[in-house]
Amino acid sequence: MNTRFIALSVVLTLGGCAGGEETKPACEGEGVICAYLGNGEAGLGEDGQGPLEVSLYLPQDLTFGPDGLPYVLDWNNHRVRTLRNGKVETVIGTGRLGDAADGPALKVSLNHPTHVGFDSEGRLILSAWHNSKVMRYDPTTEMLETVCGDGKRDFAGDDGDARKATLDLPVATAFDLDGNMLIMDQANQRIRRVDQDGVITTLVGPNKRFEPAPAGLTQVCTTDAMSGAEVCKLCKDMEAADPKCAARKPQGFAGDDGPATEALMYQPFSQSAPPAGRMEMSKDGTLYFCDTGNHRIRALSKDGIVTTVAGSGPATFDMNYKGGHKGDGGKATEAQLMNPTDVAVGRHGSLYIADTKNDCIRKVNSKGIITTLAGQCGKRGYAGEGGPATEALLNHPYGVALDADGNLYIADTQNHRIRVIYGVD
Repeated sequence: MNTRFIALSVVLTLGGCAGGEETKPACEGEGVICAYLGNGEAGLGEDGQGPLEVSLYLPQDLTFGPDGLPYVLDWNNHRVRTLRNGKVETVIGTGRLGDAADGPALKVSLNHPTHVGFDSEGRLILSAWHNSKVMRYDPTTEMLETVCGDGKRDFAGDDGDARKATLDLPVATAFDLDGNMLIMDQANQRIRRVDQDGVITTLVGPNKRFEPAPAGLTQVCTTDAMSGAEVCKLCKDMEAADPKCAARKPQGFAGDDGPATEALMYQPFSQSAPPAGRMEMSKDGTLYFCDTGNHRIRALSKDGIVTTVAGSGPATFDMNYKGGHKGDGGKATEAQLMNPTDVAVGRHGSLYIADTKNDCIRKVNSKGIITTLAGQCGKRGYAGEGGPATEALLNHPYGVALDADGNLYIADTQNHRIRVIYGVD
């Protein structure tokens, strides 16, 4: 999540668990968690309501913009929303599912957008996930236009015009220190780069089209987007009749301590796949990304080398490895995660991880030691408002973000809320 433009005063004006006060939130205190946005009821939610009055529907993420306002991915409402003068306001989307045609932002119908970032000119970059596009919103014109992706779901277009390229579930973006846009092309198991001339290439993962082996059997698993139910079956590699068995995706685990184009990751890729693989660029130029299906956080150095920085598991790819929640107090690379979906980079080098299927938030400090910051790993629910974050319950948190004051915001997705812990970083 892009935090370069966050206004220092944002937490002083938007209320908190005290109910939208215009002063410092009453729930502020070290390690205390409270609701920031959402009433906990799934619904469309009318604009003009207060932050704790409005309904959200599976919010996925939050990013602060150059105007100091929070931008929330109201995922199952297909909208981007903000808080302005203490009231909820829709910025992008009609609230109806659609094909994301370019046009006035409030008249564009999206299909489950998953991430907001900002470019160096302060324009909003939207990952229109199921639309297989990356779009750009200009706040001065309030227009939304496609900057990458032709709307098809496949892999194509490297070394050409990004607008004519084909993506498959582009879940998140980041910008490198040179201003190039990076895209987690989730179902294609790649991170792709769009340079400032609009040319797209592959940065992490195979830099050519992947084809499966011509013979043998492959186990293919599909996961329901929100229930987490998983169904696996053995498929012939070239069995094209069943789309679940025709995956031409280079999923796997490989490439640590080597060049990025030799790395393999494992992101959910079926039609019912949940969002996965979000990433964030650090101020030193290291890109941290969630290798969700491998239950790891990995890093891409400025030199193009991939390493694992949190999470452990088999040395070789094992589709049946489910992760876990062990390891607090020890080395992050020896700990277990379960489908981490998002990562935020702290001011002092700490990492904050949405350990989604463990229903908790983990922290890796600058010395590489992992602890639980919020939630009770392995236990899901809703509890703990106004109390210690480590005693709270979360329900499949999909997003984390820090503001410039070191406050951590959590997309507590299946609780239909954004929650906050003040002063953690």
